[in-house]
Amino acid sequence: MIEHGFLERSAPAPTVRELLRAKGGETPALLTISAHQKVAEAIAVMEQYSISQLPVVRDGEVSSLSDVIGSLQDRALLDLVFKNADALHEDVAIAMQGPLTTIDADESVDEIVTALTGGVNAVVVADAGKPIGVVTRSDLLEYLARAR
Repeated sequence: MIEHGFLERSAPAPTVRELLRAKGGETPALLTISAHQKVAEAIAVMEQYSISQLPVVRDGEVSSLSDVIGSLQDRALLDLVFKNADALHEDVAIAMQGPLTTIDADESVDEIVTALTGGVNAVVVADAGKPIGVVTRSDLLEYLARAR
C-alpha cells in the first residue's frame, strides 16, 4: 500500500546496502563463477553455500558490471545435468543464462521488493558500477522478518 501511495511511510525506507550488510551466515556477499570453470565446480560452490543462483563472470574478474556476463540457476542446471550427465565436465558457459537484474546499493528496499516479486529470483547489488553482492528472495524475507 505504501508503494502505491495509499499509506505514508513513517521512517525513510532502508537501503539495499543496509539489507546487504544485514545478511547473516557464512556466505560471502558476492560469490561468482568463471565462465570457463566446469559445471561440476559451479554445483559444488552452490551446494557449499546453499545458494540457488550464481553470477557468471568473464575471467574470474569482477571489477565492473560488464564483467558479469550471465548467471546459473539451480533449476536450469538440474534440467541440463539430468538430460546429459556429461554436462558436468563442460564449461559453465554452456549452462549459463542471462545476467541477473542489477540494482544500485543506494536504492530503497522498496525497489528490490518490486524486482524480487516480479519473477526474478535474485539481484546483483552494485555500488558505483561494481558488483558488491547478491540479494535473493530469502535474504529479503529474512531481513523483513528481523526488521519487524
